[in-house]
Amino acid sequence: MSAHPRDDLRPPVLVPRVRARRKAKIVPVAGVLALAALSACGSGGPGATPSPGAPCSTLPAADPSATLPSGFPVLDDQVLYGAASQGATRIVFGRVPGEDFEALRDELAVALEDAGYSIDGTDQEAVEAEAHFSAPREGSVRVKQLCEGVLEVRYRLSG
Repeated sequence: MSAHPRDDLRPPVLVPRVRARRKAKIVPVAGVLALAALSACGSGGPGATPSPGAPCSTLPAADPSATLPSGFPVLDDQVLYGAASQGATRIVFGRVPGEDFEALRDELAVALEDAGYSIDGTDQEAVEAEAHFSAPREGSVRVKQLCEGVLEVRYRLSG
């Protein structure tokens, strides 16, 4: 090894590598922050929805294209909105006056059985309740609090 004066200049060459590592650490942090900001903006249903338990300042408007199949149980005072398709699956949202999402899910399950559907199971969490059905058509209903005094029903209908 020679004692060449340029050997003393080599350490500054390593500085860009250190900076590159710092950039690599900053990019994932920035990515995580961006994802957190984007996920905070999302909502479960179509359009701007009120917060559960908060007073209802605005409600989704009725949509004439949001319909349920012929013979499907219809709730009193229900307003349908937000129809969408995902392949062969049709999603329709509805809103009804109420506070007890489990009781409304049970009411829908009985109405579905009365209309000839088979109830495959029900489940509930702290903020929503579901009923899964099949024959003559497969799907589910999910009920959750939309805002104070209003429940949201999501109908998922396959086929």
